[in-house]
Amino acid sequence: MKGSMRILLTLFGIVVVTVAVVFVVVRPLGQRVAADQEAIRDRRDQLVKLQRVARRIDDLQEEIKRLEDALAFFEDRLPQEREIEVILREVWVTAEARSLAARSIRTLKAETASRYNVQPISLTLEGPFAGFYEFLLCLEQLPRITKVREMQIQKSPTEPGAVLVDMVVDIFFEN
Repeated sequence: MKGSMRILLTLFGIVVVTVAVVFVVVRPLGQRVAADQEAIRDRRDQLVKLQRVARRIDDLQEEIKRLEDALAFFEDRLPQEREIEVILREVWVTAEARSLAARSIRTLKAETASRYNVQPISLTLEGPFAGFYEFLLCLEQLPRITKVREMQIQKSPTEPGAVLVDMVVDIFFEN
């Protein structure tokens, strides 16, 4: 029995050592591997997010460039303040060329903004509606940035088939 006892003790020793190796070496190593794999997954997810953000940044930089170009385009169309007299003359001539009688054209108080100023112009025009419509189209095509702020159209009290228009036009110019 001594021989079989030795074999049993040897087998028992091997089983104890195997169990000890599993609990002391293999399980902690497996846990570290699982933790490392989880960390790798997290880092990959973060990398994907960063790549998305990088693409958005590129898109935003392109959008900023496009908007800066548009701003430069509009700033180039802004006249200098000293050109207001020329603009008033252009408006007057445009109105007369469309058979509109300019009852009054006067500038109102200029308004200041951060990158530009606004010069409101009050106009009172009288004449045929078709001429007034053409006047608005020509006003839109002036090489300056303009905006009709207010407009009141009435039948002309003096001319049949004509209109009397009171309007305020904003002309934008550089500071």
